Amino acid sequence: MKVTVEKQTIVLLSLFTIVFWSLTFYAVNLISHSIVVQEVSERTETVRSNISLVRAKIENAIFMDTYLAESLATFVTIDPDFAIEHWSHVVAKAVEKSTLIRHVGLAPNNIISHVYPVEGNRAAIGFDFRTNPEQFRTVEIARISQKVFIAGPLQLVQGGEALIARFPVFSDYPRNESYWGAISVVLDYQKLLEYSGISELDSAILAIRGRDGLGEQGDVFYGTATLFETPDLVIPINLPSGEWQLVADYQIDESTYAKARQQAQILVTAVASILFLSLLVLYRSYHLAHTASLQDDLTKLPNRRYAIRQLNTLLGRSEQPSFVLLNLDLNNFKQVNDKFGHEVGDKLLLHVSSILMNSVRVYDFIARLGGDEFIVILHRVSEEALVNSIIKNIKEQVASQPLHVDRHIIQISVSIGYAFPTANQDSVSGLMARADHNMYYDKNLSQRQQKESEVLETNQETH
Repeated sequence: MKVTVEKQTIVLLSLFTIVFWSLTFYAVNLISHSIVVQEVSERTETVRSNISLVRAKIENAIFMDTYLAESLATFVTIDPDFAIEHWSHVVAKAVEKSTLIRHVGLAPNNIISHVYPVEGNRAAIGFDFRTNPEQFRTVEIARISQKVFIAGPLQLVQGGEALIARFPVFSDYPRNESYWGAISVVLDYQKLLEYSGISELDSAILAIRGRDGLGEQGDVFYGTATLFETPDLVIPINLPSGEWQLVADYQIDESTYAKARQQAQILVTAVASILFLSLLVLYRSYHLAHTASLQDDLTKLPNRRYAIRQLNTLLGRSEQPSFVLLNLDLNNFKQVNDKFGHEVGDKLLLHVSSILMNSVRVYDFIARLGGDEFIVILHRVSEEALVNSIIKNIKEQVASQPLHVDRHIIQISVSIGYAFPTANQDSVSGLMARADHNMYYDKNLSQRQQKESEVLETNQETH
């Protein structure tokens, strides 16, 4: 019997392979998913930053132009007559510095008397806010609050959309009890959107509500109202009066990161394959080293160490052992080595090993202890008659198959002793010693029989 990978080892290797690749498959999906999640998270953060930048640009443009317009209101408050006299010159400088201002109207006692620029807006001169309830409402909000009020966005009569900043002017600042009139500054809504870059955003759909600075209570004036139902992002846009509410729905398609997922899967699978092969190589190296420590170099049969371990296992069982140990020794092996050399002696040992493996059952155990000594463990054998029958068969098989080497025929015979484990389960050394003792008894008996045979043949020749 040669040392082979045990069934248990095969099962463990198969189980390890299944578990390893199952975990690898799980890891591949987990890592690739994590990479996609990370990519999506980074993209989401980028989109969030871009949206925050849009919000900042809207606030900046409105506050900067409101600040410029408020300087006009201050100028009128200080000296209304001088402001009216130099109206075009003063307003022109403010409009030149602004980003959004389309035109400015001056309305003493809520009746527009001056506009800038005049071209395209001349029809507004003489308009009384009190004749238009909606516009008068916003003028009144500014007067009552005594600060600027941002109305809109709203449609202009002359076309387009705009925000209107209403500035109240009092002639008795800072008591603000004597209302003089109002300044209306029209801010270009479309230019505001272009300046903010809101239409250039990708990977997100935006909507804004809060007309007249009413925040979430105000009407939707940009985008669709359905976005406010379950938005991914909600941020306020602060105004000089009130606020708007901006919401975003991220449009980030994970399928766009399929390449990154695939690359991660390939990389992890490659690493896992290298690791798996490395583990197999390590295991094979270990197995070869382990097998070498338990295997006879010449015959590839289990060696003495393996045989002792096997006997320890059998004797260590709780139930009564059911086996017999055979100890085999080649007769006249030294003479073969001396006459033909060690190379032939090795061939003889291999020849005998082959005969032994063919003379016992598949599940029986054969080992070479060293030199020309072998042992055989016959399992499930408890009767001496059966043992003697097996021994007889082994001897006959060996004797009937001489070794043919270089036109030489080498007859072979073996001496065999056996021993059953005792009821009290003696030690391995004790069991082997009894089998060895019986083997030498058989060897001495064979030698006596051979001598008697030789004497008988000599006597027959002399007569």
